[in-house]
Amino acid sequence: MPTQLVTGELWSLDSLLSDGVRSLDITEAERDQAVARYEALGAVLDDHWEDTRGHNVITPQGSFLLGTVVRNISSDDDIDLDAVAIRDVDRSTLSQTELKRDAGVAVHRYADSWGSGGPSVSECHRCWTLTWRGMHLDLLPAVPNREPWQSGIWITDKDVRQWLPSDPTGYSTWFENQMHRAFLEERVKLSKKLQVDDVPGWQVKTTLQQTVQALKRHRDIYFNGRLDERPASIILTTLAARAYEGGDALYDVLRTVTSRMGSLVENRGGTWWVSNPVRGDENFADAWAAHPQRAEWFFEWLEAAVTDFNGFGDKAGLDSTVPRLDAAFGTRFAKAASFGYGKNLYDARTSRQLHVATGGALVSAPVPTTTRRVRSHGFEGGPRR
Repeated sequence: MPTQLVTGELWSLDSLLSDGVRSLDITEAERDQAVARYEALGAVLDDHWEDTRGHNVITPQGSFLLGTVVRNISSDDDIDLDAVAIRDVDRSTLSQTELKRDAGVAVHRYADSWGSGGPSVSECHRCWTLTWRGMHLDLLPAVPNREPWQSGIWITDKDVRQWLPSDPTGYSTWFENQMHRAFLEERVKLSKKLQVDDVPGWQVKTTLQQTVQALKRHRDIYFNGRLDERPASIILTTLAARAYEGGDALYDVLRTVTSRMGSLVENRGGTWWVSNPVRGDENFADAWAAHPQRAEWFFEWLEAAVTDFNGFGDKAGLDSTVPRLDAAFGTRFAKAASFGYGKNLYDARTSRQLHVATGGALVSAPVPTTTRRVRSHGFEGGPRR
């Protein structure tokens, strides 16, 4: 009888998914490099704005701030990072154009300081983009929002005449609150391996963050070749965080969150709404009004995601599960999941905890009375146990 694997013993969908999601993360070295670059850029900006009273700030935003960064599909693609440069002045003292142009002077000064091998600089409608080999950083110039009962920032935009409100820090706080309990629980788990003071927040990954990463990767695979048509990450992140109810089992969380996301998209008088949780008057899906097909594409993708995720558990065995992971999340993800399983298998074998149960199934300890121990395989001529 062919050898079979017992789901939940030596491997599980949770472990396969977790290993796959980890492959989407940037490395610690890449993270440190990104932090060093935006801190150095911040020092140049602060020097450039030395005549500004108050406290100028550069801070990460988007997926880097939320812990949901996902590598692009190709291993040669750039790592995408976002940051906000806040000049501590009233918006009445300068125009959008003046702030954008002034920030650009500092950005070019920073790039020139590198000499050869430094980043190239380009401008888009809101940001200045610095591009290194393997990484690019979008820097958004902004000023504080000092209106009564308001928080956040005012940002520049070449496509509109008025300042636009935003609150990336407030959004990050809301997102963290959605997973606060799960974050603390995961931090406790890591603290059992490390001294608790040595566990930085970026090392802790909740099932919400992993779910957002999985959703973003599935979306990119689904829209591969037409990435301009894919729903924005902020829409996926917001809906997933609203649908999240906690849970330790990643596979269960992934299916539950995905099944609920569609019902959380509002339709207000024929206009689709995904409201900003910290600014209810801001609609993250506002582009759908001018491009109605984007709403159709979103719901089509979401239906495909629900179908794919539910299908992972239809058949037992890696021979059927790994190809499904490959189709849904790509080769990098599937290879990492398979490698993680192989490591667990090796660890169980070398720790003498792997056994063959009656009928031929591989299981890990405890040793049932109807099993025989799997003999370790040494090199040719080497020792066997």
